[in-house]
Amino acid sequence: MKNIIKQTAKAHGVSEKDVRRELKELIKEGMTSNDPDAVLFWSQFEGKEPSPEMLISILASSTAERIR
Repeated sequence: MKNIIKQTAKAHGVSEKDVRRELKELIKEGMTSNDPDAVLFWSQFEGKEPSPEMLISILASSTAERIR
């Protein structure tokens, strides 16, 4: 997962720290959303904020399952 963050940072000309900070902000925003689909998705974390790497891993697995 670290490579994904590193590659994203390089592709956008920012630091890995910037990518992590942005992901953490998006995670917090998502976890407080009232959208029913978002509430359902974030409920799997039981109120605990996932790390950016964990979120990327879960999203990648979910996407892989859907395209099979």
